[in-house]
Amino acid sequence: MNLIRKAYCRIFQKAFRLAIPLLPYRKPEILNGLAELPGLFLGKGIRSVLLVTDKGIRGRGLTSGLEGMLSDSGIRCIVYDATVANPTTNNVEEAAELFRTSGCQAIIGFGGGSSIDAAKAVGARIAYPRKPLEKMEGILKVLKRIPLLVVVPTTAGTGSETTLAAVIVDSRTRHKYPINSFPLIPRYAVLDPETTRTLPPSLTASTGLDALTHAVEAYIGGSTTKETRRAAEEAVRLIFRSLRDAYHDGSDMESRRSMLRAAFLAGSAFTVSYVGMCML
Repeated sequence: MNLIRKAYCRIFQKAFRLAIPLLPYRKPEILNGLAELPGLFLGKGIRSVLLVTDKGIRGRGLTSGLEGMLSDSGIRCIVYDATVANPTTNNVEEAAELFRTSGCQAIIGFGGGSSIDAAKAVGARIAYPRKPLEKMEGILKVLKRIPLLVVVPTTAGTGSETTLAAVIVDSRTRHKYPINSFPLIPRYAVLDPETTRTLPPSLTASTGLDALTHAVEAYIGGSTTKETRRAAEEAVRLIFRSLRDAYHDGSDMESRRSMLRAAFLAGSAFTVSYVGMCML
């Protein structure tokens, strides 16, 4: 990085750090199980939701319980399950069109970071029907409130369930659009360990180390605060206490729950403190 660009980045980070008390950072409200969602939606008068996920997640039956509970409660659940590993603009446009034509009122992002990022971008396109995703790239380009967004992480690592960021790949040019705006922070995050029960040991380990890296980087980040350091410290404690047990016994629900909590805390911390470029 040349000196001019480095100086610009440092000044930008310092300015954001000074502005932290004035910016609308917030954390999603935590729900502890999928069974809480029908009551949440009915209480808000929501009768139709769009579920954004991928074929692997749905094929393993992870969404079936939620789909059944919503149906039993009289809530239509429209499913978009074509999300790919790095969600594309085509994914977002297809899901957004499904939201509009089906008369949906809320969005559920169910899966890893890809499905959650796609769900965030769908919300942005609903808020800005005439603004293409390429115009949302960058910081604070989405200012309008998006439809109610609930996310259900199926890995404990990305922190996407609590961040203001979504990364979308242009289907034509393959350029990645990082979209960073406060309205993209989900309103609710369901930290249900049952959704991670079948996560293989290798992915349990790698996503757990992802969360650990987020926590450490947030702790030493240029915009770290007392609150982000507390969250990072708690995340590290939870990871060191629980990751090994979750790796060796995927059915250890207490360890799974602790890892979800750790990823949430690490994501909350790095949303404010930033992360760097780190190779594991």
